[in-house]
Amino acid sequence: MSTTSAEAEVSVAAAVQSAVAAYAQALDAGRNDDIADLFVPDGVAEIAGVATFEGRDAIREGYAAFAPTLPQLHLTANTVVTSFTEEEATAVSDLAFLQRGESGWAVALVGRYDDTLRLRDGVWKFRRRVTTFQP
Repeated sequence: MSTTSAEAEVSVAAAVQSAVAAYAQALDAGRNDDIADLFVPDGVAEIAGVATFEGRDAIREGYAAFAPTLPQLHLTANTVVTSFTEEEATAVSDLAFLQRGESGWAVALVGRYDDTLRLRDGVWKFRRRVTTFQP
């Protein structure tokens, strides 16, 4: 059975959204191994103006500096797949980062993710993820 373009688009969009959500969940739980595993082996995680980590080991080690010290929540929304082929997809997502402090939950920052994902062994993984914060 062949897949139509619309079916392929829905499938890719669901897989991309799953990767985006898995990243947020792992980041909020401080699971750096899981974060690194969401990237292809030579993947790049860039946090604009802060740091760039190349390769899974660097991503794992770099994200250790961002381990949660307070309850936190990364909310991603409005994820749109902007292009895709059988092997690669690009997407953008909005980001709101909340932390819980003494006075409750507060939005600490907002931003955007610009992602390029590759299909590896049947799983969509980040090839490059750029995080940009709004002023």
